[in-house]
Amino acid sequence: MKKGIFTLLIFSALSSAVVYSQDCQPIKKDPKEIWITVFVHGIMSIKPHLSLGNIVRFVCDEVHDTVYSRTVEYMRKDPFFEKNQAMLGFGLQRIDVDKIAKGYAPGAFAHFYDQMLNWYSPADKVPNHYYTFGWAGLLSPSRRYSDAIDLYKSLYATVCDLKKKGYKPKIRIVGYSHGANVCLNLACVQLLEDVPKDLSLDELILIGMPVQSETDYFVSSPMFKKVYHIYSRGDRIQKLDFFSTKRFFSRRVFKERKGFKLPSNLVQIQIRVTRAVRTRKNQAKGPRILNLHDKATLWGKSSQQRDASPGHIELWFFGWTPANYRENYIFHPLPLAVFTPVIIDAIDKIKDRAQEPREKKPILVDIRPEHECMVIKNQKSTKNVSVVDFPTVAEIHKMQDFAKQYVPDSYTAQEYDEHISRAYDKARDEYAPQKKHKHKKHQHNFKAMLVS
Repeated sequence: MKKGIFTLLIFSALSSAVVYSQDCQPIKKDPKEIWITVFVHGIMSIKPHLSLGNIVRFVCDEVHDTVYSRTVEYMRKDPFFEKNQAMLGFGLQRIDVDKIAKGYAPGAFAHFYDQMLNWYSPADKVPNHYYTFGWAGLLSPSRRYSDAIDLYKSLYATVCDLKKKGYKPKIRIVGYSHGANVCLNLACVQLLEDVPKDLSLDELILIGMPVQSETDYFVSSPMFKKVYHIYSRGDRIQKLDFFSTKRFFSRRVFKERKGFKLPSNLVQIQIRVTRAVRTRKNQAKGPRILNLHDKATLWGKSSQQRDASPGHIELWFFGWTPANYRENYIFHPLPLAVFTPVIIDAIDKIKDRAQEPREKKPILVDIRPEHECMVIKNQKSTKNVSVVDFPTVAEIHKMQDFAKQYVPDSYTAQEYDEHISRAYDKARDEYAPQKKHKHKKHQHNFKAMLVS
């Protein structure tokens, strides 16, 4: 999908999408409610592929059938890379939440996510089926779109299957980084492809997503009932994609522009984590009382506080990942994404107080783990501040201890690099004969041209 190719078509179609129903109705009269929660991973690392030639390919979206694409394919088929995040094989894969095993990171992710859902509303607990959706993981807009087609069809088939078994499915998708852009492309798939048009998502949660003008307006699609866009200013990766967007860099947030208004069901959330400065003195006394009447304390900028907001990796990966996850991170080894049910529940209850309807600015959620609370407020104002509960220090410690059961026996930076090198070497060797053949053909043509 070339840049901007569907812009005019999408804007005209969003308001006039045709809706029709397939033979996908529940057999029972009183179906039981059930949630389908799908985790969608981001791209595989492009660090080994940052050559001038590949940068041109990224910008032109011409990565198909290259050493880069084949390397990533081999990496995606290597279970080693599934041991530190919510990622399994290609397509929609069911997570076994009851499976506790070393290196089974998807199970750990689903376990903690489910625990947080149960934390704020145990009495209203609805059964949840957890899945991962595995896609190519390439830095390619066209591949994100084609993978979104597979996601759409897989979701619809799963919904139909559950309906026929007597359930009333609700869909929640949690997308990370460019995996979130795969999810956003579902709206384009519904409009442009020959697929059933009655699929809708109850919750779309975008985490650390590079916001791009080529796809940002898909968020206005009526197929998304609620959209939560969560980001952190500690995430330096989110804004660095200048390869797959016509803008110089991707953005942190959705912004209005001519012809595009932010939908009312979109809530943008800036996550901040504030902790007490660690000294021998205050460690002995414990955290001081949270005095929100003090402006410096309210903003998390007093001399006794430190901004510990999550980076790109800490939003999604577990702490045993070899790079860019701080060992002293306050939630180590947990990814912040597992706490999103608590954050969203709090936002749903007080967002009208935290966000002025006319401003449409992101809501600031400042997590204060040592005070066992979240300070929720308007991003630019001290008015309408709300303080809501967050899991206690003891509860977080239990989660951290429980996570130890999933830590792989060996997961070092050296091993990580070796697995990447193996995939790269295999792909390069596979393409070497083709390059040699092309080179010889070029030489032959050149010589023929000289003779003629």
